[in-house]
Amino acid sequence: MGRKGALGAGAVVVVLLAVAGLVAFQPWKLWVDQKSAESAPAGVVTARGGAGQGTAAAAPAARTLFEGRTWRSYSHGETTGTVRVYRLPGGSQVLRLEGLHTSNGPDVKVVLSARPHDAQESLAPGYLTLGTLKGNEGSSNYTIPGGTDLSGYKSVVIWCKRFDAVFAAAPMA
Repeated sequence: MGRKGALGAGAVVVVLLAVAGLVAFQPWKLWVDQKSAESAPAGVVTARGGAGQGTAAAAPAARTLFEGRTWRSYSHGETTGTVRVYRLPGGSQVLRLEGLHTSNGPDVKVVLSARPHDAQESLAPGYLTLGTLKGNEGSSNYTIPGGTDLSGYKSVVIWCKRFDAVFAAAPMA
């Protein structure tokens, strides 16, 4: 192979590595916010006096099991917003993030952790993944699997699975 061929092959390898790096790290997510605007679940009465979508006026209301606004931020800046856990009229449970503002990143998850919110430098065994973060800004709902005993969980955590980085954690009382 001549010098031009070796340079061409080297250029192809560099381009492939750059593309793989961009796909893996998704650096644009540091500057691009993903917004979520999910309505409250059916049966939830919001602070504005309205009920979640599909709720008739006579329908039973959801019960708030937990509400908190205290986040401890660990990585990538401050996290704010409200976290609520509801038991819906049918018995299912939903975690709702309202007015959330946190960092964006690749493969960010919402999890329940057995560790307290002030001890989340890394996610330890004993966590339950509720799903991928739907938006780093706004409001979204996450179904808690049926039969989950919430007494075993002490915090709600925003966690980047790809880099095992805890963005923030809020206590569950």
